[in-house]
Amino acid sequence: MKILMIMPDAHMHKLRIGSFTRSFREAPLTLTTLAALAPSDQFHFKLIDESIDKVPLDYPADLVAISVITGTACRAYEYAKYFRRRSIPVVLGGVHVTILPGEAAQYADTIVIGMAEKTWPQLLKDFSLNKMKKVYRDDRLPDDFTLKGVPSPRIDLQRRSGYMIPDTVQATRGCKHQCDFCTVPSVWPGFYKRPVSDVISHIQSLPGKYIAFNDVSLVDDREYAKELFTAMIPLKKRWGGLATTMVSRDLELLELMKKSGCIYLLLGMESANQKTLCSISKGFNKENEYREVVKTLHEYGISLQGCFVFGFDEDDSSIFETTVQRVLDLKIDIPRYSIYTPYPGTRLFKRLSEENRILTLNWENYDTMHVVFQPAKMSPEELYRGFKWAYEKTFQLTHIAKRTILQSETPSLINFFGNLCYRIFVKRLYHEERFARPYMT
Repeated sequence: MKILMIMPDAHMHKLRIGSFTRSFREAPLTLTTLAALAPSDQFHFKLIDESIDKVPLDYPADLVAISVITGTACRAYEYAKYFRRRSIPVVLGGVHVTILPGEAAQYADTIVIGMAEKTWPQLLKDFSLNKMKKVYRDDRLPDDFTLKGVPSPRIDLQRRSGYMIPDTVQATRGCKHQCDFCTVPSVWPGFYKRPVSDVISHIQSLPGKYIAFNDVSLVDDREYAKELFTAMIPLKKRWGGLATTMVSRDLELLELMKKSGCIYLLLGMESANQKTLCSISKGFNKENEYREVVKTLHEYGISLQGCFVFGFDEDDSSIFETTVQRVLDLKIDIPRYSIYTPYPGTRLFKRLSEENRILTLNWENYDTMHVVFQPAKMSPEELYRGFKWAYEKTFQLTHIAKRTILQSETPSLINFFGNLCYRIFVKRLYHEERFARPYMT
């Protein structure tokens, strides 16, 4: 049986040279992991990440499965309608489907809610027997918070040349924090860990020297992280991932991270206003410690991608210049900006809905790069113009040179490509039609 699996384009940053496309992100794991859960002698999988390859609309599939995040929901539904018109059954799953199953069910023959490690194999078995159900749901979270039996992904089904980092690993799932704009607590209400031995086996199977962890917060469980990093030291890989600013306070852990090959971290710094940080349940970030955070990571040779968000209720039109200057003063290697976005299922969405401040439910604009709500202290247009200006100002050539050439504490090649990625994105912000307006109804 032929299964076409699609991840619709989420407008990720990418490099195009003629017909060749390479995403600046790491390779996603969703489709390759699902493919690994099925017997290869019964099912033939064709995996399409639309951010790098076109969807083959004429593919002779027996079943089409589409993974949906909120920003790709509209596009996913269009593909679902198209393939169903061809009399091909369609399965929808993913974060958006788990949060809004009633909406997704209107466009699919079957939906998958929650984690799919158990339900996906059962769905395929039922499909082969012509007994596929309307809904597959796995609400039974493991009592010991251990993710057992998660296979290594089928990377042979994915175009390696399509990603800046083709080798991706997941060690944990979920997060111990409750930031108001994050969907993770709604989808995975807990913090789950793969056995370290499984993670190490996966890493050993990867051909490349560089790997990326896609965990939301890899070091939330300190003892688990120490065990993992200790086991990674002999592998001599180079890696990056996500963490919180609290990691800089733990020098023992940082030493292990350095020895295990850590060369970059993405930290959600979010705001330089402590009142704002507390209001979004991220008070564990200490704005007055940011300089020390950067300094400490640089001392361990770790590049920092520092992420800041615009549009909090405390933000007025002065926030853009203040934040850009703060980023420059802190010497953040690779800055990143986004717009406060009330994803469905989050506490933020509930609050702004109750305050009648949601401007559009066009999911295509729920990408942290458009304004979909009424800000408290500025207009949507002011927020959008400021967001674009901050990117343009931050990624001027003189500022890039300071971050990539004049700063020698961290890996210059990573910083160079990271800044190049966002300089290309700045051009998209000012020239692509989809970035012409704050939002579309």
